Amino acid sequence: MKKIIAITSAALLLICFSTASAHAGAARRHTIEGFMLGTGVAILGAAIINEMNKCPVPQYTRRNEYHRYAGYSYRYHHRPRGHWEVDKTWNEPVYEKKWNPGHYNHHGDWINGRYEKFMIKDGYWQEERVWVWH
Repeated sequence: MKKIIAITSAALLLICFSTASAHAGAARRHTIEGFMLGTGVAILGAAIINEMNKCPVPQYTRRNEYHRYAGYSYRYHHRPRGHWEVDKTWNEPVYEKKWNPGHYNHHGDWINGRYEKFMIKDGYWQEERVWVWH
């Protein structure tokens, strides 16, 4: 059906534009005719393009759609066998041992050099979503 409409409209447009006007008329009449012809062509072209861009796959209602949920496909009226839980784990802070050379403190006392632990990365909670089956 789409091909028939497209071929017919293309043939009509080709015939209309290939023939020369036999009579000479007022400039205003030609302007109005041109405007009407252009509007008709634009409407017809838009209708053809919209018809060509329609998806040929039938649309289903929401009840018939399949979905994948954590590896289990089901329809809307079925319930998944399980649920999501948040699993929290504590990641320890990271320390590095570095040599702190001897120095004077702000009271003027001498402090001997020694190895000290310096924190490189703070500890933090890491949350991970885990699917729990029933």
